Order: sequence, then structure tokens, then C-alpha cells
Amino acid sequence: MRQSKWQGWNAWILPATILCFVISLTPWLIMIYNSFFSLSYTKIGSGGFIGLDNYRQVFTDTAFLTSIWVTIKFLAVSLPCELLLGLTLAVLVARHVFTQKFVVPILLIPMIISPTVVGLIWRLNLNPNFGIVGIFLKNIGFAKDGLLGSSQTALGTIIAIDIWQWTPFLFLLFLAGLLGQPKEPLEAAQVDGASVIQTFRRVTLPSLRPIFTVAFLLRFTDAYKIFDKIWMMTTGGPGMSTEALSIYGYRVNFKYWHIGYGSAVVMILFLVSYLITLVFFHLVIPPEKKIN
Repeated sequence: MRQSKWQGWNAWILPATILCFVISLTPWLIMIYNSFFSLSYTKIGSGGFIGLDNYRQVFTDTAFLTSIWVTIKFLAVSLPCELLLGLTLAVLVARHVFTQKFVVPILLIPMIISPTVVGLIWRLNLNPNFGIVGIFLKNIGFAKDGLLGSSQTALGTIIAIDIWQWTPFLFLLFLAGLLGQPKEPLEAAQVDGASVIQTFRRVTLPSLRPIFTVAFLLRFTDAYKIFDKIWMMTTGGPGMSTEALSIYGYRVNFKYWHIGYGSAVVMILFLVSYLITLVFFHLVIPPEKKIN
């Protein structure tokens, strides 16, 4: 007698699937619910229904707008640099077997370190009083208060550290794409007399398009919600010079305890990330390549 599909593997997978959905969606649904109330643990009598007032307040909040600008500057510099450097290193390393064996493990060291540990390491090293790098910069008359102690250099320093840590991740993705590339198109381009630059533009780059899409989406979603590295190095300071959106959302919810307004802030962060990812997905991937 033929078994029903629910008596096979699906019967075992269904409870775990339901549990994952409950764990993932329950906090999100609670957040949406709270965003329509003036819920605050520091105000007596709060908790009443206010509709969309929290969302209206978000777009007139100068602190929120400042955190948006900080996040935009962080993404606009770090993402292109990481993609370009990762691709360049992958092209250079893919040509030589020796570098693949000895250089790749060294390049991957920053990536395997926890972002929290990276933030702590560089915070200590850049300290002008006892950090190796900080003392050197202080002695030569540059950044006497430390790179992280000035609003002019703090964000740029965090961007440079982020590039140092996550360029190896993109390098690894591009290297895998280059090593897995079929040799026939490259050989055909050489036979036709194409130069190295022409081969790279016409053959290599188009074949790396799916890798580029995955790399961009992974790094964008991770960089957009950067928290741990900034929190360990500057906690959003000096002033608000490094207060990204995630830092601002954390402060509103868990320092000021404005849960209703904070939920609206986090919901807007989610919507922005979702819309940007959706637009990029439709622009980069041709319709015939998308999975129905």
C-alpha cells in the first residue's frame, strides 16, 4: 500500500519547519504590533494606540536622519572598495598555484575573526595612550587624540577596518568563481586573438555576474546592519559621527526604552533593506534566469 506523503519524510520535517517559522516570525509580528502604540518603559501611562504616529515621527527625527546619512556613507565607500579589491586579488591569485596554496590562508585570517574581537583589537591598537598604532600616530603628530576619538576620522577608520576584514570574504567568492570557470570560452577568446583586457571584459566578467550578485547581496545585508564592530570601537561616537541605523535602533529600544517608537524605527530599517535588495535583484538578474 502506498504511503501518504505526510507519512514519509515530510511528516518529520513539518514540526521543525513550523518551529522555525514560529521562532522567526513571532518577534517580527510583536514588533509590528508594538509600532502602533506609544509604548515606553520610562513614561507613566504610555501604551495607548496611536496608529501611524510613530512612523510619522521617524521621518522628522534629526537623529534618525543623521544615522541614515552615516549608514549611506559607510555603504557607499566600503561596498565598492571590498568588491573591487576582492575581485582584483582573486584575479591575481587565480593565475598562480603557488599563491593559492600559501597566500589564500593568510588573506583569510581577518575574515575568520569575530567582528566583536576585531573591534576590540583595533580599539586597543588605535588608543593613543597604549596602543601600538595609536602611539606611533601620536608621535608623528597625526591624530593626537586617536583616530577613533575624532569625529573627522572615526567613520573613515571604521570603514577601513571593515574593508580589511571583509575583502577576503569577497575575494574567496570571486576566486571560487574564477577557478570554476569553464576553460573553453577563454581558449576560444585566445584563438580569436583577444587581448587579456578584452578577454576579461567579454568573457570573465559576464561569467562572474551571478557571483557578483550573491557577493553584493551578502555584503550589503551584513554591512547595512553593522553593529558589533562600531559598538566595540566607538559606541556610535564621537557625538553621532559613527551612529549607524542599527546603533540608533538599539539606543531607542534598549537605552531609552521607547519600545513603540523603536519598533517603528526597526520596521523601517527592514523595509529599506528589503526594497533595496528586491530592486537590485530585479535589475541584475535577467527575467529568464529567475526561479519561478
